[in-house]
Amino acid sequence: MIRAIEFFSGIGAFSQAARNSSVEVIAAFDQSEAANETFALNYQLRPKSKNLDSISEQEIESADIWWMSPPCTPFSVRGKQLDQHDARAKSFLNLIEKIPKKMPQAILIENVAAFQQSQVHAFLRHSLIKCGYHLNEVSMCSTQFGVPMRRRRYFMIASNKPFVLIDPEPIPTSPVSSFLQESLTELILDDQIINKYGDGFDIVSEGDLHGTLICFTKEYARCMKASGTILRMSDNRLRRISPSEILRLLGFQNNFVFPQRIDLPTQWKLVGNSVDVRAIKHLLKQVTSVVDCGEG
Repeated sequence: MIRAIEFFSGIGAFSQAARNSSVEVIAAFDQSEAANETFALNYQLRPKSKNLDSISEQEIESADIWWMSPPCTPFSVRGKQLDQHDARAKSFLNLIEKIPKKMPQAILIENVAAFQQSQVHAFLRHSLIKCGYHLNEVSMCSTQFGVPMRRRRYFMIASNKPFVLIDPEPIPTSPVSSFLQESLTELILDDQIINKYGDGFDIVSEGDLHGTLICFTKEYARCMKASGTILRMSDNRLRRISPSEILRLLGFQNNFVFPQRIDLPTQWKLVGNSVDVRAIKHLLKQVTSVVDCGEG
């Protein structure tokens, strides 16, 4: 088996993509208790809550693949774009400094598109090239996998062997209705919320065969403006898209569950921080062809 570590693991999009493959996730790291509890329930592996700002190379197991999906706030156009000066970038910068000492065969990275224009990205590229890695960088969106949701993200594969990353074959887009499964009353918006925020909603009708949802963020439970699409039901009522429906849009299996104690707002925050599983599968399928088992 190919051994992998999932840094910034969240609810385990990488572990989800690695299921039924030649990749075994041997360790995961995250500081969110809710995320770690959810991860453990679904993958029978408890992520370590170690602060990655100061983790040493001795505390990182040898592995063939590193997956990293670090906080996007330092680079996001919705944030202050403090880049390397943002405290939330410190953990990623620390891990970059550990790469020459651990030298995994392949490193996979995901972030928002604006990351490519950052100083952290420049430092990452310089460090990886100095270590002798071959880089493949690509932008992928959920729509490329037939999903009616715009969620464009930056991905990088750094490998110790050269290979050419092939773009995914375009898939016809499925209608939004094929991802819907909920009828929870707490998803329905009351008139007070609609009157206050309705002008800023992105609304798609559940019967629209060509409707496309916007990217769901961790703020969807708190602020519905530009943080995700609102669904217009057949009876004209408006409702949120449920966390389990967003998971289906992201390619998680139907048997993925949250612990009972995790409330809806927290579930929305967790799924908003996650990654499209199909995109990771696309990368893994190619990078595993140049990774030798057990040499991490």
